[in-house]
Amino acid sequence: MPLFTVDERCIQCGLCSELCVARIIKMNDGEGPEVLPEDEEKCITCGQCVSFCPTSACFLDIQPLEDRIEVLPELMPSAEIAETFLRSRRSVRRYKSESVDESLVHRIIETCRYAPTASNSQLVRWVVTSDREQTKKLGGMVVDTFRGMLSIDIEEKVAHMLGAVVRAWDAGHDVIFRTAPHLAVAVFDRKHTFQEDAAIALTYFELAAHANEIGCCWAGFFTTAARQSSEIQKFLGVGENEMIVGGQMFGYPSGLGLSHILPPRKKASLTWI
Repeated sequence: MPLFTVDERCIQCGLCSELCVARIIKMNDGEGPEVLPEDEEKCITCGQCVSFCPTSACFLDIQPLEDRIEVLPELMPSAEIAETFLRSRRSVRRYKSESVDESLVHRIIETCRYAPTASNSQLVRWVVTSDREQTKKLGGMVVDTFRGMLSIDIEEKVAHMLGAVVRAWDAGHDVIFRTAPHLAVAVFDRKHTFQEDAAIALTYFELAAHANEIGCCWAGFFTTAARQSSEIQKFLGVGENEMIVGGQMFGYPSGLGLSHILPPRKKASLTWI
């Protein structure tokens, strides 16, 4: 079966050809658009042809019919609703101990599949801790990494911060994951240039979680330690050719609910040139 096909609904408007990133969809003199067999390997399967076809006549063989989900205009938020949703995102640092249902985690990850990636590479891999016990064990590894860093010559400001984290942990306060039951880690191929892809995916994760009333917080202490520690990388199953880009601690917020007032923020810095 050809990679790209159209059905009888095609009106030969040429939009699929115009939008094709690889420039391989050609208009065939009144017979409709086509991709020559020798050009198929150039396709990055971005799906622009499928997404914007005005009559839904375009098909890619990598997408089963059951995966063709229609974008319903009535489900699109207004600008005001979208802006309020984005602005109402908060970093959550109080969590219930109960685990998030696996099906809900899968739903959030499914949304993350639609985060933009360079050349539509989709190379982000996810590792998620299954419960609070696993997450706490990982937190201990982070603290042990910080202990080791304190034994070497590091910047005074950094040593002061790491020392405070270690002391708080030893006193029984989880300042690493804030008692969150889970951590979602974005793992990336070291050979791929655009590590920003994983950071964007982590942002999608946080926003998709917010939409499902799951709280998140960027796990900065974890990321700092994980990039230094082979023990943490082994625990997470990260290969030698992979790197940890970052993580989101997450779980059901404890006694918080939705935020009530948008907090203060600095004025946007914008330069027109």
